Amino acid sequence: MPGEEPPEVAVVITTCDHAPVLERAITSARGQTHPPAEVIVVDDGSVDHPELVVARFPDVRLVRQPNRGLAAARNTGWRAAASPFVTFLDADDRLLPHAIEVNVRRLITCPEAPFAYGAYSYVDPDGRRRPEPLRPADGFAALLRENVVGMHGTVLYRAAALAAAGGFAEDLRACEDYDMYLRLARISPPMHGVEVVAEYHLHGANMSGDAALMLGEVLRVLERHRGEAVAAGCADDLAQGIAAWKRFYATSWWHAAGRALAERRATPQLVRQGAGVAVRAPGAWVGVPTRALAQRARRLAGHARRRSWAR
Repeated sequence: MPGEEPPEVAVVITTCDHAPVLERAITSARGQTHPPAEVIVVDDGSVDHPELVVARFPDVRLVRQPNRGLAAARNTGWRAAASPFVTFLDADDRLLPHAIEVNVRRLITCPEAPFAYGAYSYVDPDGRRRPEPLRPADGFAALLRENVVGMHGTVLYRAAALAAAGGFAEDLRACEDYDMYLRLARISPPMHGVEVVAEYHLHGANMSGDAALMLGEVLRVLERHRGEAVAAGCADDLAQGIAAWKRFYATSWWHAAGRALAERRATPQLVRQGAGVAVRAPGAWVGVPTRALAQRARRLAGHARRRSWAR
């Protein structure tokens, strides 16, 4: 409402050996059109001295803990904050200047929504930006079918909703954000908007590049929600989501393997990841190259027919 003080927001930046890019994340958090009341950096057991970076910003608080994983670092961050709204940013990513402003506006207009999110862009190592179109979530069923949010840095939470949910599941090695979206969306749908509010910076160490780890954890998340999905009449949505994630990570691994072979840099780690995907999604793992070979055969047959007609 006009004349009211804008609500306070905390930005929690988690880092584990990302000191070289931490300043970029902090600067993006401090440069918001709706300035955050708190910027908290949670060091999850780094050995590259993030305290030297944080020391350049007297208004930024550093909280340190032994390495306990991303979910635990996020829990440490939001529990250390006093603000009623919280957004999370990985140290290797960046918020755009209006990120907090637009998400606060969405949550003010819908007091029942537990979180709000926007669109984001991928940023390649050479600096090229590739916007990812927003995928709207109409509630729990849509999120069972896919993680429509995509990037956690686009999300603004109500701190009370995080507290009511008990925080992020610390036994998950990945996809703890997806699990949280599902838990909160069972209560009330989130708000969303088309504005690009964050940048996901791609590099060789992105956790999302480990197809076996990501597939294993996302399937664990969906299995945890099976009972609620069935009770809500969303069993088909759950089945679609499981099948889609298997196809997605099988395809991701085969693409990575193809690039590695072409560049002669295949590694034992990549082979182990492929084995992990094959165990969790055998049908999809076999189906991806089978479909690719069939498509190639059809293209070759089409070329052959066109050459014969041209004679």
